[in-house]
Amino acid sequence: MLKTYVKPYRIRIVWNAVIKMTGTLLEVVLPAILAYIVNAVVPVGNSGEIIIWGVIMVLCSFGAWLLNIVANRMASRTASLTIRSIRQDLFARSLTLSARQIDKLGISSLESRLTSDTYIVHRLLSATLRMGIRAIMLFGGGVIFCLILSPRLSLVLLALVIPLVLVVRTVFRQAVPLFRWVQQKIDDMVQVIRENIRGIKVSKALDKTEYEQGRFAVANEEVQKAEIEAIDQIAKMAPSVNLILFSGVALVLIYGARLVNDGLIQTGTVMAFLSYFIQITNSLMAMNRMVNIYNRAVASEKRIAEVLELPADTNQIAAADQIQQLPDPDPEVPEVEFRNVSFSYLGKRNDLDQISFRLFPGETLGIMGATGSGKSTVIRLLLRQYELTSGEILVRGIDLRRIPPAQLRSLFGCVFQNDFLFAGSIAENIDFGRGLGEDRIRRAGKIAQTADFISDKDGLTFELAAKGVNLSGGQKQRLLLSRAFAGRPEILILDDASSALDFQTDQKLRAALRLHFPRTAQIIIAQRISSVRQADRIMFLDKGSLLALGTHDELLASCLPYREIAELQMGPAAEIA
Repeated sequence: MLKTYVKPYRIRIVWNAVIKMTGTLLEVVLPAILAYIVNAVVPVGNSGEIIIWGVIMVLCSFGAWLLNIVANRMASRTASLTIRSIRQDLFARSLTLSARQIDKLGISSLESRLTSDTYIVHRLLSATLRMGIRAIMLFGGGVIFCLILSPRLSLVLLALVIPLVLVVRTVFRQAVPLFRWVQQKIDDMVQVIRENIRGIKVSKALDKTEYEQGRFAVANEEVQKAEIEAIDQIAKMAPSVNLILFSGVALVLIYGARLVNDGLIQTGTVMAFLSYFIQITNSLMAMNRMVNIYNRAVASEKRIAEVLELPADTNQIAAADQIQQLPDPDPEVPEVEFRNVSFSYLGKRNDLDQISFRLFPGETLGIMGATGSGKSTVIRLLLRQYELTSGEILVRGIDLRRIPPAQLRSLFGCVFQNDFLFAGSIAENIDFGRGLGEDRIRRAGKIAQTADFISDKDGLTFELAAKGVNLSGGQKQRLLLSRAFAGRPEILILDDASSALDFQTDQKLRAALRLHFPRTAQIIIAQRISSVRQADRIMFLDKGSLLALGTHDELLASCLPYREIAELQMGPAAEIA
């Protein structure tokens, strides 16, 4: 996956590599220059030549410092640009996932992939571009110069290679699965955090703060245990590598001193060899740090790739030869028709069972039922968030599965129970990125009965806080209704969209809907009889089954649960046609 995203920046990466290699090369030659000065220049006693070579060493050091700064800045920018592209594509792909795919991945998992996983991959890219080339060149250059300076001392290096490779390989194989497990535990913790933040008012109202703290403590402890187990594996590597490397330094000193005493090499050679050995040690320690980052990043990269490479839900795709364009509305053809529709979320029992109804242009269908009866599921199937188990859903006589998704979505205007407002102006929240004009926004607001409080809030430019917390519940619902109306929908779906409105405002809203959307098919899910009483038909659901379908008066006469709700809410007025 990373290769695809790094490819657009390959020229920048090549230049970064050239600059980094040049700077590192200047570092690599410094010990060799030192050996030459000690072995050849100092014994002669030519102070002028010593100064010249000293200046050369200073220039090499300064050049290495400057080039490494330039390369590091390029590396950081390249890593940031790459991860920005990954994050953008990951976010875009998340928006196109089907509801079934989102349920499988989990919202908290998607959030952590967009945040912590992309950050970990960013660390890998940055470390690779900044340290990777330098560490490899310091290691390779150090080994080459060590072999040139003293093949005998180089035997110490060869003796270290096998144990180093074994240590790194063992830790790598054990750490990668553990870090994947860590990320899964982080997903679980993020889910607890999301639930608590969204339900904080309820938790406080019910005095469940200590209970929620306990839930978070358990999730937090699970993350801690997973991280400790993963880090324990990594922790074994650094001491093991250090033991091997510093044992090598001691062996170089002991063996080098013996070779000097025997007259086989010069003191300057031992000094240079020791400098190169330290360079090699530092490069291996840098590689050790990179392996630690890589262990964690591999798990994160796979989690990101899992989303990016997730194929489109096959149930959501129609074959090219099956696609049909929607015709214009026809009063004689149902705008929406369910034919014996059944659906199950988990594949065990039907959450909707044999549901059938018709909704013609300009008609209103009310849907009522207890919590969990399947009211919102009907809407999810109509919007094709889920694929039905059996039966047919027709829109203007065409099977829902044959309609191009973009054309299908353009029909609907929706207000859901848990819709939210974004931080931004009132106009931006109503417009919702559709490029609507101010007149259209104001007309939609007028229909939704927002004119009074918008004028009190300094007009359409009034800035809303995130989730509209600086508005009342009724004001938020009216803005959400304005957003739906502004799109001039042909099918309007209101899922408990007026529960926070007072009776007078609700009545004005119903009248405005009849006046301004006479040809729009409306589906209203409600808990209040008053919200659906004037509907052309009311569908009453019970545990996923269609218990009754008819007008308000017909349901009063034939459906006992509906009549009980009506009498409870409306008293004697329930009997009035």
